[in-house]
Amino acid sequence: MPPSPAPKSLQEILKQRQRSDFVGRDDYLTAFSDNLQLPVDDSRRRFLFNVWGQGGVGKSTLLNQFSKSAQEAKAATAYTDESETSLPESLGRFAEQFERQGYKLGHFSDRYRLFRQKKQELETDPEAPQGFSAFVGRTVVKAGVRLGRRVPVGGVAFDFVDEDALSNQAGEWASYLAKKLSNKDDIQLIQEPIEVLTPLFFHGLCKLAEQAPIALFFDTYEQTDEFLDSWLRDVLDGKYSDVPPNIVITIAGRHALVDNHWATYDGVIARFPLEPFTEDEAKQYLHRKGITNPKVVDVILQLSGRLPLLIATLAAGSPDHPEQVGEPSDTAVERFLKWVEDPKQRQIALDAALPRKFNRDIVAQLAGADDAEALFNWLKKMPFVKQQRDSWVYHQVVRVQILRYQRLTSPKAWEAAQGKLGTYFDQCRTALTLEDDQRERDPDWQRHTIEAMYHNLCGAPQQNFKPALKGFLEALDALNGFFMQWVVAIEQAGQDAESQDLQYCGKQLVEGLAAWRTKEYIKTVNMFSKILENFPSDAYWQSVTLTWRASIYDKMHFEEDALKDLNSALEINPQCAQAFGERGRIYQEME
Repeated sequence: MPPSPAPKSLQEILKQRQRSDFVGRDDYLTAFSDNLQLPVDDSRRRFLFNVWGQGGVGKSTLLNQFSKSAQEAKAATAYTDESETSLPESLGRFAEQFERQGYKLGHFSDRYRLFRQKKQELETDPEAPQGFSAFVGRTVVKAGVRLGRRVPVGGVAFDFVDEDALSNQAGEWASYLAKKLSNKDDIQLIQEPIEVLTPLFFHGLCKLAEQAPIALFFDTYEQTDEFLDSWLRDVLDGKYSDVPPNIVITIAGRHALVDNHWATYDGVIARFPLEPFTEDEAKQYLHRKGITNPKVVDVILQLSGRLPLLIATLAAGSPDHPEQVGEPSDTAVERFLKWVEDPKQRQIALDAALPRKFNRDIVAQLAGADDAEALFNWLKKMPFVKQQRDSWVYHQVVRVQILRYQRLTSPKAWEAAQGKLGTYFDQCRTALTLEDDQRERDPDWQRHTIEAMYHNLCGAPQQNFKPALKGFLEALDALNGFFMQWVVAIEQAGQDAESQDLQYCGKQLVEGLAAWRTKEYIKTVNMFSKILENFPSDAYWQSVTLTWRASIYDKMHFEEDALKDLNSALEINPQCAQAFGERGRIYQEME
């Protein structure tokens, strides 16, 4: 057999070694690569790739290999995931990546930067009318308000408010916009960012496509499909603009694309379901990592369930000596920690799983400033850590295991660590030194407030549940979309702390708000009734909750029930101005 040709460059050597770590998906990678070579008018050409499977099965790793394959084919590539929480953010991230590759999307990039700048200025303006941040990114027309529920640009709060009530405020919001923005194009950009930015984005892509093929990657789609799914189908249907033919779009998530939505595109979709490694594939991966001792291999296969992520984690620092294998009853976390020799690294691997996101500053809080840099750099290299735009996160499969290990090993240490992080985020919030009327509008204040609440709930669920409910009602009253993030954090705290009561209450809040949006109001009434049970002797919060429940009864046309709640609210809190206003409005409607 003739010898293999010598590599032509260091880059070629790096690619060969990186690919040597890639196991078990060769057919999918070959299919993707071969597809890139097909002419765009070839009937075999696929323009959409759908990758799906359970957490830890290797979806992101496969997308990374697809991206490298596309780059080798001289394609311009860009990637987005759950770190982008709206469609404009996703398009902006794509554009940033293309610019780093030397392709500027022309007018889109300029308009997107202006959108971000104006949006932030308006949302944080103390003169902005109440609820204005929910309005940003929506459309106001003469007849009232047109809701664009598929794109939660300015905050999902807009979806939970009655259109008649919104139309009453639309004039005030429109007047405020006209006062702040004299340029009609800028006003339209703030009101209709999707309609303005999408054609500009694809116009830029068409120009780019004259120089190179294009590959777009949408990862963790189960968390972004709410605002991406219908938009993508609108794009393919030609609603906004032409799409260049030399484009390939890959969508990866825990679930396959919904058939009844995507069935009409079957002729251009390649579907790749991912399963855990077979035993042979897992052994092949471990062999490439230098792990050949049968006892070590057997332990790793048993603990990992052959999930590629856990195999990679366990293999990251594993020995190959039988005396270090230990008991097969050990958990995957215990095994991984046993194979990490540095005690400081072991501890930070545990502690950095506690925050939902982390960075160097949080590592310094957990491990001390002196060791923060070295530990942070080590942690970033772990296979279960993923970088997002402004932070790093643990893969959920690994994080869940570590959190459970932490709780069971030392409940007191768990509570102390959660309290420490709650205090840290509270200090971050205080350090912003914002005026009262600026706080609820400031995204940094919102983020620190939610994380402080999350950690306090994880550490002491019963003690901090009522304050969390009060925070939810305050956020709901502000009408800025903040409240939906709040209830999601409550539900996650219940899951992460394995508090059944907290998890149940968080789920009720999430489902109650979802029912509000779909006008299944009885579930929302039940949500407020459950909240009311938590304030048996607090007149102020009773009155607030009763007033909200009354507003839902009114939407159901149960005026008598609504008036009963409002009268009760005013009996226990005669200063409740919101209840007075709501009662007066109902009396007016009843003539």
